[in-house]
Amino acid sequence: MYWNYRVVEFTNKQNKPYFEICEVHYDENDKPYAWGEIMPAESFDELKEDYEYIRKAFESPVLKVVDDKLVQVTD
Repeated sequence: MYWNYRVVEFTNKQNKPYFEICEVHYDENDKPYAWGEIMPAESFDELKEDYEYIRKAFESPVLKVVDDKLVQVTD
């Protein structure tokens, strides 16, 4: 199991989409199963390192929350 940063699409109460970069966790079959907020960095250097990982989130397909589960958005 592992985690990375991904762009995740949510829907607000007005049924409008919004996006966040989240920490996404994967199961042993590489399926995303949980997400959470990005934790604050403890130092400037850690924040710079985190930024490099966060930047990579834009290289992967968007994940969307559907019925409290993450699904990959396809074009």
